[in-house]
Amino acid sequence: MKKYLVLVVIAIGVLALFLRPAGESVEVETFYLPHDDGTYAYCEAVFPKHAGEWHMPLVAMGHGFTGTLNSGGAEELAHRLAEAGIATVRVDFDPRVEADKKAEKTNMYSLSSMEADLAAAIDYMCEHYTINEAAIGLYARSMGGRVAMMMANENYGGYEYACMYLVAPAGTKDAMIYYMGGQEKWDEMKTSAAALGYVEKQGQKLTPQWFAEFEQYDPCEHGWENFGNKPVEVLYNTDDYVVTSSTSIQCAAAYEHSLTIEVTTDDGHGYEMGYKESELKEEIMEGIVKFFKNNLEKNI
Repeated sequence: MKKYLVLVVIAIGVLALFLRPAGESVEVETFYLPHDDGTYAYCEAVFPKHAGEWHMPLVAMGHGFTGTLNSGGAEELAHRLAEAGIATVRVDFDPRVEADKKAEKTNMYSLSSMEADLAAAIDYMCEHYTINEAAIGLYARSMGGRVAMMMANENYGGYEYACMYLVAPAGTKDAMIYYMGGQEKWDEMKTSAAALGYVEKQGQKLTPQWFAEFEQYDPCEHGWENFGNKPVEVLYNTDDYVVTSSTSIQCAAAYEHSLTIEVTTDDGHGYEMGYKESELKEEIMEGIVKFFKNNLEKNI
């Protein structure tokens, strides 16, 4: 029996409409997933106000390296999806030392812990809400995109995910090596982590396990096995200096029915999705909602 710490619904109707003035009102619930080491993953679910009256599709959303569950406009996107009738769940992958949103974070997580947390959040949604398990999609950015690819390739958590949308996925064998400064710098950091227990990068503690998991599994080599014929969209920015265009294109090529969407913006790795107002953000978010409506509702 899974155990969860649940925080009461923190926002309904009026707040959701404040965030997005048009569309169906939504409800929001925050909850905490306990880990074996005594830490907690902070999660937030956003879903249509009349949840429970029908079996909802679900999108599980993942952030990137050093991000949070609200990075890259994720909170607004979650509300937009809920207004369109699609439940969402987001996870902050950096564990908290207490079941408190403001609690100190450990600054230590890995690909496998991200996978486990996102799957546990999906479990929570399926156990507490009327979710259509045949209509679960994955949305993720950057390092979270690599995790989403891993989950899709492996049917991780026992779910056969219906579709996947990736923003600048760091899913190739050398994506994070490039980000860390190249192979020589990667090897240097890995050696230091082995000697000291971890090395720090942008405040994150990278353990030997963190490095090993990137080297042991290349998602691009396994995309065809379980997810090759399912819908995938990959968004990339020609001026992205964190995850290159070629990396995103390689990730898309791992799947038979993939579509790449190219944009150009000097917002780099942000894609203007965190902007308060942006024509590009509006276009991107509308496209994401349309993608999930088209590919999840047909499974209901």
